[in-house]
Amino acid sequence: MAPFLDANENVGSGPYGPPSSSSRDSSGVGTAMTSDTDGPELDSPAPQGPEPIAIIGMGCRLPGGASTPSKLWDLLEAGKSAQGRLPRDRYNMDAFYHPNSDRPGSMNTSGGYFIQESVRGFDNSMFGINNLEAMYMDPQQRKLLEVTFEAFEAAGLSLDAVSGANVGCYVGNFVTDFITMQLKDAEYTHRYTATGSGTTILANRISHVFNLKGPSFVIDTACSSSLYCLHAACSALWQGECDSAVVAGANLIQSPEQQLATMKAGVLSGTSTCHTFDASADGYGRADGIGVLLVKRLSDAIRDGDPVRSVIRSSAVNSNGKTNGITLPSADGQEAVIRKAYELAGLGYGETDYVECHGTGTAVGDPIEVEALSRVFRRPPGSPLLIGSIKTNLGHSEAASGISSLIKVAMALEKGRIPPTIGIKSLNPKLKLDEWNMRIVTENTDWPDVNKRPAGQGRVLRRAGVNSFGYGGANAHCILESPDTHIPRGYRERGAARLATGATRTALLLPVSSNGASSLQEKAAGIANYVAAKAGDGG
Repeated sequence: MAPFLDANENVGSGPYGPPSSSSRDSSGVGTAMTSDTDGPELDSPAPQGPEPIAIIGMGCRLPGGASTPSKLWDLLEAGKSAQGRLPRDRYNMDAFYHPNSDRPGSMNTSGGYFIQESVRGFDNSMFGINNLEAMYMDPQQRKLLEVTFEAFEAAGLSLDAVSGANVGCYVGNFVTDFITMQLKDAEYTHRYTATGSGTTILANRISHVFNLKGPSFVIDTACSSSLYCLHAACSALWQGECDSAVVAGANLIQSPEQQLATMKAGVLSGTSTCHTFDASADGYGRADGIGVLLVKRLSDAIRDGDPVRSVIRSSAVNSNGKTNGITLPSADGQEAVIRKAYELAGLGYGETDYVECHGTGTAVGDPIEVEALSRVFRRPPGSPLLIGSIKTNLGHSEAASGISSLIKVAMALEKGRIPPTIGIKSLNPKLKLDEWNMRIVTENTDWPDVNKRPAGQGRVLRRAGVNSFGYGGANAHCILESPDTHIPRGYRERGAARLATGATRTALLLPVSSNGASSLQEKAAGIANYVAAKAGDGG
């Protein structure tokens, strides 16, 4: 990852031009970048506004066996729901169930969307943590360390490369189940309790273990937390406060107290399911979720030969302010934050084909959100704005939900396909889709061709939005684009293999390392399974 910047490099938030860092040395390209051209040859004019941000690494632990972004994509394309029962090693949800939600101490929900692997399993020695300290660590900390490691790995970065670097860490979190359990029994309190269960340590632990020297903090705006984290990270990158950043969200359901409180607030579904956009929408189904992105200024990513998975053009946040109720979504507030994101980047609305909605499946929230979108994106006849929500597959992972949406959209932009929103049997009558010129993606859909240029006139621009809002009125919106029009022709990632001229097949050596024999076997098996699964589909 290092070096990130020359000492005299200007990284302010002014207009962004072609990546100047690529011509920093006499060769015309960064030392880590390999190109078939003498410099960046882009298909589109230099974008205005703040410099685009590259997503260079992704990792996740999500319901339905989606333990990697690739497995998440398979689940989404298959149109599967990960809804199910709470694992028995958490707590007995059935003991609290009663169909009457007004009964004290009871809840009328008995399921949700959960990570089925044990959240307590942890190879603490890999991260230099002793057994006793690990025992007192919130499983959210443990999983964040694992998934952050995988995000670095996906970006092709060694731990030595990131150690001591100016890397920020921004974690969204909402649930406090672990510390709630810890403090129930005073005799169990230990010298590791504070660092094992304190919310702030979710970010600080990552910075400590990997020796990251940039800003490090946790944000809680409830369901928009991780998109707020992304905005904070982008802002820090634009201001030169860090050279890259870990952006994460964590949400693990471990005890009944917060489930009860959320249910009593009237926002949970009695069927423990997100019926997004459907007439049966009655609240959301809670979900586990751990997601991590690694982000970096685009010019630096190109200079260093990083894998550019997607490009963030802009992000914005705001608050609803004074409304009829603090928990009621506001179409005005959401419209304002979307417009703010586009104005910041100097973008028009017409080239956005798809918006990933917050879409929790509440009877009031879904129509308000879609109405806000309709005010901004006024599409021409015959070219509806496509919308969808990952929550129909994975439920609502609250503070981590924004990262799941970002990973979905990044992969959809990359692959040129939009996976389906599932479970819609009867459309919510308050959604005026024909009037608003919108269409819900309910089957695997190729990316719209309205932006495709004639043959020979450059690569295709794909643009999408990701929307999010918290139950206290904190709104966020992010604009993503496919990397094609942002990276030079002939760009080759650092370490990417290239076949010899004329070769059609060759054997490539893939080194695999791990901290122990069992984890080495597991990693090797995972790679073998991935290769076998992708061998027939060109993946």
